[in-house]
Amino acid sequence: MEKSILIHTCCADCLLNTLACIGQTENITVLFYNPNIHPRAEFLERLNAVKIVLQNYPAVTLVIPDYRPKEYFESIKNKKKRCTACWELRLRYLFEYAKQHEFESVTSTLISSSYQDRQNILSIAQKLEKEFSLQFFVPKECKQEVHKGFYKQNYCGCCYSLVERMNEKYMN
Repeated sequence: MEKSILIHTCCADCLLNTLACIGQTENITVLFYNPNIHPRAEFLERLNAVKIVLQNYPAVTLVIPDYRPKEYFESIKNKKKRCTACWELRLRYLFEYAKQHEFESVTSTLISSSYQDRQNILSIAQKLEKEFSLQFFVPKECKQEVHKGFYKQNYCGCCYSLVERMNEKYMN
């Protein structure tokens, strides 16, 4: 029997790439915890895309904690590196949830996203791995497949990233 794994995901694209890389089809739970995603309509679009993708994975369970952007804003308040604080918030929630629900390992689609800093995220995960005595599974470098048939975003999710993308698009 395969180990139980909890996968944190922020979007359908990254989830599909991670599912393809882990080489496991049973005992998978997907955690959609993303209080950073803004606006709420964006959060709902991404969640709906994850639900569409998971229709092809009937054995996978989806967990959706309440959408609480206040948690995100509190976590980055007075922090010089908002992205690091955001990753710490979401990864800590992943580890806490996994520990409470007795998962054997965890991973996150954040490490497969082109919008994220993989090395920084892995460093945070290693610290949490020791703190929670839980394995953080690191899939081999996954090919970034091009997926179709669902909503795709063009920014990491937070309102700051949205403004940065808009500035790039319209101000340059």
